[in-house]
Amino acid sequence: MDDNHFTQLEIPVIDIAGLRKPGSPGMDEVVRQLGQACREVGFFYIKHHGIPQDLIRQTFAMAETFFSQPLEQKLECSMERHSKCFRGYSPVLSELADGKRNSYELMEFSVDFPPDAPEVLAKMPMHGPNIWPPIEGYRTVLTRYIEEMNKLGFDLMRGIALSLDLEENYFHKAFNGRSFWQFRTVNYPEATDVGRMTEKMPELEQRMRGIEIGDHNCGAHTDYGCLTILLANNPGLQVLGKNNAWFDAPVIEDAYICNIGDMLQYWSRDAYVATKHRVLTNIPRISLPFFFQPNYDSVIEPVQTVEGQAGKSYPPLQYGPYAYKNYKGIYPACPTYES
Repeated sequence: MDDNHFTQLEIPVIDIAGLRKPGSPGMDEVVRQLGQACREVGFFYIKHHGIPQDLIRQTFAMAETFFSQPLEQKLECSMERHSKCFRGYSPVLSELADGKRNSYELMEFSVDFPPDAPEVLAKMPMHGPNIWPPIEGYRTVLTRYIEEMNKLGFDLMRGIALSLDLEENYFHKAFNGRSFWQFRTVNYPEATDVGRMTEKMPELEQRMRGIEIGDHNCGAHTDYGCLTILLANNPGLQVLGKNNAWFDAPVIEDAYICNIGDMLQYWSRDAYVATKHRVLTNIPRISLPFFFQPNYDSVIEPVQTVEGQAGKSYPPLQYGPYAYKNYKGIYPACPTYES
C-alpha cells in the first residue's frame, strides 16, 4: 500500500456542501462522516467549504507580504513589546510546543477589543486590541477571512453536535453565541534563515535561555482548544497514526484539514479524540491555522449522554482560565496584565 493511499484511509475527505446549506440533501451523511472521523482519527479534510478562493489567495498574499519584510520592521508589531494579551508578531524560536521552541515566526490575532472596552479596562486576561501591520489592505482582507472562518466553524460544530445526538445549536448556545477564536499566519523559513534571524535578537535568546529548541519545525502536540481549521501552501504536517508511527498529511487542493482539540475531547467525554501532530519540513511553508474556541466566559459541561471513560470524572470547566493558562505556557517571554 503506498503512503498516499494510507493517508487517505487515515484522514477522510468529507464533502460538507450539505452542512453549509441547511436543508440540503446529504446532511445526514455529512454528520455520520464527521462523527466517524472525530471518533476514529481526530483529523478530517473538508471540501466544498464555501470559502471564496480569491479571499484565500489574498490572505496568503498578505501573510507573505508581512513575513517578507525585514525583521526590524516585523518587530514593530512585536507581541512581547506591544501587547499584554498575546496579539501580534512572535519571531522564530519564541513560541513553544511540547515545551520546546518552534522554528517558525507568526502573527497572532484574536477577538479585537478596543483599548477602552470594559474587559480591557478591567485587565481581563487575553482581552485587548489586535496589532495590525501598516500594509495596505492587510486588515481588511484578514478581517473578511476571519469572518468567513467563524461562520465555517459554527457550521462544523453544528454537524459535530448532531453527530453526538445533540441539538444542532448546542455548541452555539454553549459558546454564548460567539467564539473566542484565535487566528495565526505562520511562516516556516529555511533553516539558514532561522539562524540568521536569531542572531539579530540576542535579548530574546537571553530570556529564552534554558528552553530547548525542538527537533522539528513544530513539536509534537495536541491543540488545547475545540477545533482547528487549517490551510497551508506546502506540505509538512505529520499526524501520529494508531500504529504509533508518524505519517504525512498532504496538502489537498481546495480542501481544509481540520483536527479535534483537547477541549472537544473533554467535552465529548473522550468519545472524540485529539490526535498528536507536528510539522517537519525543509522547504518554506506558510500556514493559516484558525482555532475555533468557546467564548472566554463559557462553561464546558461535558455531554451527559456519552458514558466516558470508566472511573474518570468530568466536572464542568470554565474555558477562559483554561485557555489563559495554556497561552502563558506557549508564550513564556510575553507579558500579561499580571506582569
